[in-house]
Amino acid sequence: MNETAAAGAGADEAADAAHDRRVRTVAKVGLALLVPMAVVSIVLALMTERAADCVMYGNQCSSVPGPVIFASFLASAGFGVFAVGCPRERLPFPSARSWAVKLQGSAQVMMAMLLLTSP
Repeated sequence: MNETAAAGAGADEAADAAHDRRVRTVAKVGLALLVPMAVVSIVLALMTERAADCVMYGNQCSSVPGPVIFASFLASAGFGVFAVGCPRERLPFPSARSWAVKLQGSAQVMMAMLLLTSP
């Protein structure tokens, strides 16, 4: 009976380790795409007629403050670094890495959307 329980615990631990690796990989991909996503969003925003009107005449400029965009960039980077770098033993709760990756993605998408709406 104890051997079966020990084998089940080992299988659960292996499954948790595999899930942890997948989540870390997703966080690494998110970190790798953070700067390219920001650059592409800025380029796309500057290609609009609204951006040209804002730059040339000061009309139709965005009311989104720059620090909000920078804060979402930093939040995405911070959650990504936490998800990649924090050892499993030091996580505050078992699903903390998954939550960090979800928050990383949300902050990254919010940054891109804010950049796209502000020329």
